[in-house]
Amino acid sequence: MRKLLFTVLCAISALTVKADEGMWMICNLSQRTDSILKELGLELSPEEIYSADKPSLNNAIVMFGGFCSGVVVSPEGLVFTNHHCGFGAIQEHSTPKHDYLKDGFVAKKYKDELPNPELFVAFHLKTVDVTDKILSQVSDTMSLRHRSAVIDSISGEIAESVNDSANFIYGEVVPYYKGSKYYLSVYQRFNDVRLVFAPPQSLGKFGGDTDNWVWPRETCDFSVFRIYADKNNKPANYSKDNVPYRPIRYANVSLKGYSEGSYCMTLGYPGSTDRYLSSYGIENTMRTVNDVREQVRGVKLGVLKESMNSSDAIRIMYASKYANSSNYWKYSIGMNQALEKLGVINEKKETENQLKEWILKDTVANKSYVHLLDTLEMKYKNAFETNYEMTLLEESFWGGADILSLALKSMVSVVEDGGTDFQKQVEKAYKDIDVETDKKVFIALIKNYAEQVRDTAYLMDFYKTINEKFNGDYAAFADSVYAASIFSRPADLAKVEKTADIYDDPIFDIASEVIAKLYLVASQYDQEIYYCERLLGDAVRKMNSSTEYYADANFTLRLSYGIVEAYSPSESFRYKHYTKLEDIIAKNEKYPDNPDYELLPSVKKWLKSGDFGKYKDKESGEMRLCFLTNNDITGGNSGSGMFDGKGRLIGLAFDGNWEAMSSNVKFDSSLSRCIGVDIRYVLSVIEKYGKAKRLIKELTLEE
Repeated sequence: MRKLLFTVLCAISALTVKADEGMWMICNLSQRTDSILKELGLELSPEEIYSADKPSLNNAIVMFGGFCSGVVVSPEGLVFTNHHCGFGAIQEHSTPKHDYLKDGFVAKKYKDELPNPELFVAFHLKTVDVTDKILSQVSDTMSLRHRSAVIDSISGEIAESVNDSANFIYGEVVPYYKGSKYYLSVYQRFNDVRLVFAPPQSLGKFGGDTDNWVWPRETCDFSVFRIYADKNNKPANYSKDNVPYRPIRYANVSLKGYSEGSYCMTLGYPGSTDRYLSSYGIENTMRTVNDVREQVRGVKLGVLKESMNSSDAIRIMYASKYANSSNYWKYSIGMNQALEKLGVINEKKETENQLKEWILKDTVANKSYVHLLDTLEMKYKNAFETNYEMTLLEESFWGGADILSLALKSMVSVVEDGGTDFQKQVEKAYKDIDVETDKKVFIALIKNYAEQVRDTAYLMDFYKTINEKFNGDYAAFADSVYAASIFSRPADLAKVEKTADIYDDPIFDIASEVIAKLYLVASQYDQEIYYCERLLGDAVRKMNSSTEYYADANFTLRLSYGIVEAYSPSESFRYKHYTKLEDIIAKNEKYPDNPDYELLPSVKKWLKSGDFGKYKDKESGEMRLCFLTNNDITGGNSGSGMFDGKGRLIGLAFDGNWEAMSSNVKFDSSLSRCIGVDIRYVLSVIEKYGKAKRLIKELTLEE
């Protein structure tokens, strides 16, 4: 909803870029960057990584589902991604009788591979600079609203010009550097993606919430899917007649491993970063987004956990929702702690003070920037309450109880498609809704909202009803609403043809009040903040014109380069750069009462057997599990291939470390680490535990 209602802000970075910092566009790697890559150990040419004319490593990388990354690893279209990326699909196929989340899944044959109607992968075809086509049609004299409308219109026309629905090709025009540059990315989408292999949750999610965003890790965070195409190898919607896709390029897999200092690069789709955000923007994010998200989600997760512990059916229903909500709950906590511990705001202020000095040296040439920082400070101060209330509304209602969220989204669909898509929303939603659990979430969050709201003007009218008719009894109010609402009766709701037929429903009434408040708050948002942040980024790049700046992540294909490297969380201690078999056994046995460290008996028996074959490290003889690099990644990079200097797959990126949770706004080369699952751990689970040697035979292994 935040994306629909207003764009969140960004724009000022440190004065220099570290050699291992940045998420770089692969279509225009500079000579300087290429030189650094070679020094670090890359043996491929830029054309072998990306080429618009011939097969390159780029062609083996997929956008997975619109939220993760993946890598094609076989000539029959096998895709490796993370377990947590495939989690929703695994959950969709799980039941108490066939609990693929708990027990894992292995397709013995092609016919056993499971279709996923909502899942797709997309291949990047090319990227084109369209900045001149867009910015030549706007001027600084335009109002921000007019300027934005013109840019959106031209961007839409450019994207439409490359769309080819028959071949599932589509374009997206995306802003870079907060709108100082624009690029068209062209993709080809495949809609038939089937589940092939999933490890048991005690491997694929080992460590759970306890270890999320934490090193050391022993999680075998992978899942395997396969792309299907029609008989002509063209993209197609699901059909039983489809056949495994034959890719242009797939990645070879290395069993040679790595040592500390070895070259490593990631290729994937990082979601978003705010590396160029001002000090005022960072402080605003900490207080009005992270603090609020931590508080509200903490309440929601407590309710869900209790219900999930009461029933396997409810556990399966809410597994994916809980994991998604918990992930960014913990992320918000860690980000604030890291920003404070590392003094990021003060560091940004130092940079801004240097910028002020540079501006004042030539106020004529820099007249656009003279009052910029003062203006930003004032605007963020004025926007504080608006941003706080927006996050509180979104977390409490839009991302709150599922039934209310469904009603809210159905209202948006009225605007977008006249409400004709309503039944599709209903069918999808109720598979994973337990009405009693949902009511408990509703009670907890509407009560919490009333306690956390800072201005009573943002209380909806139904709070008067709670106080006057139900004497402040939130549970009694919820009982009344849920008993009367058709949203509590999915069988009856399934008969409703369009949203307009339920306008007088009590849940819909509440949703209407929430939408009104959301748009009230959104209307108060100062769009000039985004404009000022863009100017600030421009000023920094102008001040340091000899420095090469990468653009913030925006879920387009990027390369990050670095090396395998451990780190020291304190002066007196340094972690190793990898974990091994003994570590997962030790955690399981040291913390027997922690369900996050539980191992299925069959898994523990296999781990203790030592049956890992050729997947042990050649030099040490150890069975390695996960490893660290200083690659620069963020959300969306999950499932990204981790490649050695020859372009061979050595792991899958899946997490970052707690000490560097500030990396979305500040990359610290001494602390920021990418956590990857060793590809040899992945293959050992597939072959030795899962007995799926047919999949191993598809791969090109380099020993």
